[in-house]
Amino acid sequence: MDVIAEKAQVLITVKTTPQPSTKYKDVVCTAGVRLGEGGPRWIRLYPIPFRYLDTDLQFKKYDVIELEIRRRHEDSRRESYSPDWSSVRKVDHYDPWERRVDALRDLPLTNTCELSAAAKLHHAAPSLGLGGVADITGIHFETHPGWNEKQKAILSRALEEVDLFGTGEGTKKLEAPRLVATYRYRCTAPACDGHRGQILDWELTALQQRFRSATDLELKRHIETKFLDEMFNSKRDTHFFMGNFEAPIKRDKFSVLGVWYPRITDVETLPLF
Repeated sequence: MDVIAEKAQVLITVKTTPQPSTKYKDVVCTAGVRLGEGGPRWIRLYPIPFRYLDTDLQFKKYDVIELEIRRRHEDSRRESYSPDWSSVRKVDHYDPWERRVDALRDLPLTNTCELSAAAKLHHAAPSLGLGGVADITGIHFETHPGWNEKQKAILSRALEEVDLFGTGEGTKKLEAPRLVATYRYRCTAPACDGHRGQILDWELTALQQRFRSATDLELKRHIETKFLDEMFNSKRDTHFFMGNFEAPIKRDKFSVLGVWYPRITDVETLPLF
């Protein structure tokens, strides 16, 4: 049975780092806030072969896009939709932070403990959320293992094939990031005893590419400067964009898809919650 398409307007808040894909060469998971009738609500758009989209179809964080979507029924997470990437049209960009805060202020605040507990009880519990952070211990680093043999074959084949999706950046081989970075933190649940949240944000991969000639020690410091010093300084009201896994067995595991860090003055001017 065909799933009827519908039009949506989405404020993009999350773009995860690209991953090799047998069908689409490599894809990203994108999430954001669906705007319009019914008030703002979370939406996940997958798959998007972002690097293969024509330049005029590519979008950035906090762009507002219009596109056709279909409910992704093979994914029981209620926020998940399949996009028609050829229909993407950029209509706005939310800047400065005050506009972004205003767009998200009617969304409920949650935390990692609450999201995880709900997902254990029901597979259709919220799979996306803006989670509060009580305190952060730091970032733990591990060396990325690199692409496995299957992923290497996919990426090699992608370079040999005619680009089916457009021009984009798809002529460049997708490189694995050098480091995997994981936050160690406590969420705002009173009894929270701590979490580890891997950072899946494409910004992390882009930063590593920018400083590819740095030593491991230097690269770790660049990441800490951006993802700790800047995003968690005392003038910021910082939260995590959280998302879980599609596999039911891992549905209660939430990763850090991105970081929300408006200035405290912006939040006080336009109350978020």
